Amino acid sequence: MKSDINTIEELMKILQEKKLTEISYETSEIKINIKGSLMTTNEPLVPKKTESKKESFEKLAETSKDIVSEHIGRYIYLKKDGTPIVKIGQKIEKGQELGNVVAVGVALPVVAKFSGKIEDIYIENGKPVDYGRPLIKVKIS
Repeated sequence: MKSDINTIEELMKILQEKKLTEISYETSEIKINIKGSLMTTNEPLVPKKTESKKESFEKLAETSKDIVSEHIGRYIYLKKDGTPIVKIGQKIEKGQELGNVVAVGVALPVVAKFSGKIEDIYIENGKPVDYGRPLIKVKIS
């Protein structure tokens, strides 16, 4: 019984740390399902500076765009010799190939839809991606 209480406490700790809404744990002896809420503070629901956040988001949206995956598979941006096709800080041109999404052994190219400078690469080389998943953040030039 003491270990069950410890298990419940550990699950609740994980629920809060990872900001989950639900967590389940099951063994042959016990089944635990804990539901929580993301609202853990007593802060008001309405942000204090709605307008300034909206303005800064619009400015960011104007200067940066994401290149998204048009396929499902694994995003590969390293060449066979290990050198990167793209890296942070690199300038890219519209139509430039930025790697491939490999699905069932078929490499489908990821092509830049606009020119700019790479600010961030969201996906690690070889990690799975879904359709519409952001791959690269580009500062528009």
